[in-house]
Amino acid sequence: MGLDWAYFRRPYEELHDRHDAAERQEYLVGRQPTAAAHLAELAPLRKREPIPASGYTGDDERLWQIMKLYALSRVSDYLIELFCPAGDPPPGFGVTGGRAVMEGSTTHRLELGGWQINATPGWIGSRRLELDELAAYTGFFTDIGLTPFEHAETFSPFHHEIFAVMQDPSATRVILEEVLWPGFWFGDLLFSRAGVRVRAPRHLIDAAVATTSTLYFTFSREPRPTSDLSHNWGSNSQWRTSFHRFYSDEDGLHLNWDGQVDIGEDPPQQPADQSDDPNPLDQRRELLLHRCFVRSALPRDEDDRFPYDDRLSLTTAEWPLRPESIVRVPWTR
Repeated sequence: MGLDWAYFRRPYEELHDRHDAAERQEYLVGRQPTAAAHLAELAPLRKREPIPASGYTGDDERLWQIMKLYALSRVSDYLIELFCPAGDPPPGFGVTGGRAVMEGSTTHRLELGGWQINATPGWIGSRRLELDELAAYTGFFTDIGLTPFEHAETFSPFHHEIFAVMQDPSATRVILEEVLWPGFWFGDLLFSRAGVRVRAPRHLIDAAVATTSTLYFTFSREPRPTSDLSHNWGSNSQWRTSFHRFYSDEDGLHLNWDGQVDIGEDPPQQPADQSDDPNPLDQRRELLLHRCFVRSALPRDEDDRFPYDDRLSLTTAEWPLRPESIVRVPWTR
């Protein structure tokens, strides 16, 4: 078939017209053969390749393939949102957060990124899991040709999206308690991360920050705030957004492979036509690795960062990040 780059936009929009789990499940099953065929034509994206020295142009089919995969990621974001709605998790499950707010004024001092305010932090609700919706998500993406994974040995921010945190001051590291939903591979390309519940001391993973700070590289995760390059564009222009490619292969883990700035360097070398990023390097690495901030020193402008130009290659994705895990790999052709 010819490249119908806008195909996956249609199921995304049509899913919004199905208002219960059974109806959505029936719709996804009916779409499976065609969706599988459209995904198969994106096979060149399964392997990491050097970027053209001048970047992809509008005439390059690879760019259109990347945009087509972005539309499929919107289907994924919508289905994840359905099985992680606002609601109370089971007792003892941990903090699942939502959208951070400040409720009222008290005499307590709250430290946020080096500044202090008199306030009580709160959340607009929490989040729970809906297993029927989860089954529809897992079944559809498996059936169209993606490979599910859990990566259940240890916590890895490359592979795992934090859904819930159990704060444990006695812990000395981040402990993976449970994989809640699978992630998916498209060859070596990470299509989506697995959702996890972790146990950690506050200095490594702050429960409030890790579950309520802005989740980047994500279109929507209500009630959690998100940031995506399609935001604030028109109803048609937003679909010309590129999928953010995170790869795992024999040379390591490659975060945001299309980013122009290698933040493995210290200091990073900005392109000649860009001004230097004034944000601390450790914050830029934390944000790219987790796709959100996770530590208690939350920057005041945490919802106004731009990690989309940054890239980083690692041998392993541990937290805290080990400097010796950073590797340099050839990037351009």
